[in-house]
Amino acid sequence: MDFPNKNKFLLPMLSFTGILLLGRFYHTRSLVFIFIPWNLFLALVPLYISHRLSVVHNRRVGFGLLTAWLLFFPNTMYIITDLFHLHEREGMPQWYDLLILCSAAFSGVVMGFLSVRNVERYLQGIINPKQVPWVVLLCFFLCGYGIYLGRYLRWNSWSIITRPVSLLLDVKQDIFHPIRNDQCWMLSILFGIWLYILYKYFKKISITPGAEPQHPLS
Repeated sequence: MDFPNKNKFLLPMLSFTGILLLGRFYHTRSLVFIFIPWNLFLALVPLYISHRLSVVHNRRVGFGLLTAWLLFFPNTMYIITDLFHLHEREGMPQWYDLLILCSAAFSGVVMGFLSVRNVERYLQGIINPKQVPWVVLLCFFLCGYGIYLGRYLRWNSWSIITRPVSLLLDVKQDIFHPIRNDQCWMLSILFGIWLYILYKYFKKISITPGAEPQHPLS
């Protein structure tokens, strides 16, 4: 079974999360998890962008789509950190909230991996295939850094347009003062490695053996 065919599982997963959210709202009349639908929508954006790459034949357009994808890609994995919001709340058992957060996080991860696979396919057609795994690994490191920027510094994907100077100043601080900002780099590196390992395993069990050539880091 090829990787893109797993798109058909997105609707049941997203529907399940939606039903859980509606059930929680009906029972508690609380919108405490209202951010989850928005985060899932943002996770859909890079998946949509990656699909557009399959019909692009212009290098400049392709580069623009890749840039947009990289800006939005951390949103897919950022949902994992929504687990920070898990704690006892009146009116709902904690296990129910855990299920909501885990189902949303899993949906985000799947959408992220699907989008990476689409990007990987595109890159194999425009650069040396042996370099593609290294580029993918770099994307996961940048994703880890994007998670840090979003969770701890509260930046978002469109801040590069709305507040570019302030964002770049924060990035500059992280780059030129790595020891002072060790949490930033530890999170970026460890999340990047962890997500890359998950992605390679996910791809391995999703692609028919022999369907693709093996490259370094495969």
